[in-house]
Amino acid sequence: MTYSAAEQAKPDRYEEILSAAAECFRQQGFAATSIDTVARYLGSTKGRIYHYFPSKMDLFNVVRDRGMELAFEGVMPGYETKGDPVERLALMAHGHVLTMIQCHAFMQVLLDGLRMRRYGATTDFQRQALERHLEQRNEFERMFRDVIQEGIEAGQFREGAVSFVVQSFLVTVNGPVFWYVEREGDDLTKFQRIADEVVGFAMGGLGVQWTAEMTRKIKQNTGVSK
Repeated sequence: MTYSAAEQAKPDRYEEILSAAAECFRQQGFAATSIDTVARYLGSTKGRIYHYFPSKMDLFNVVRDRGMELAFEGVMPGYETKGDPVERLALMAHGHVLTMIQCHAFMQVLLDGLRMRRYGATTDFQRQALERHLEQRNEFERMFRDVIQEGIEAGQFREGAVSFVVQSFLVTVNGPVFWYVEREGDDLTKFQRIADEVVGFAMGGLGVQWTAEMTRKIKQNTGVSK
């Protein structure tokens, strides 16, 4: 997903608002979060936020947009690699798990938002945003479907109904957004260890005999030496 030149030129304070809003939505949920909530979290006035976002729903949609962008950035290197389906899928899963952890607030808003049809959309902007998010979700899942289908056809993954297999795989790699809790001292080493475990479990579900050597290869391909 790409952003226009105008969007890319947004000042730092715009990014600060998005990060603060993501954290507020993560902690309190959509219903309990208001523009006032985000302003207090930032230690600023409501006017600073209304300068960019006319409503809470508009702010939520942009936070969700950013979450989707981050999700695509996490999996794209694996998807575009020239490796076989096992390597490509493992790289995609590894990048996705790291994104789930390192961008936890945005990812939680993203996953919550994709299930938020019950809140409705009352303006053209909001309806367009919802439609866009659903299309992006479908595109994201299609990338995993492509690689899993390729692996099944090559005999590298166990056979099964592709739709069920894809959803089961995604439930596993999306897992950290539900159970990860940040603790003092958490660092990239811990994040990598979590990603290693989740990827190994997810690949095992496809019938791949995951080994320590495969984990090392994934780390090499993601620029991690340890």
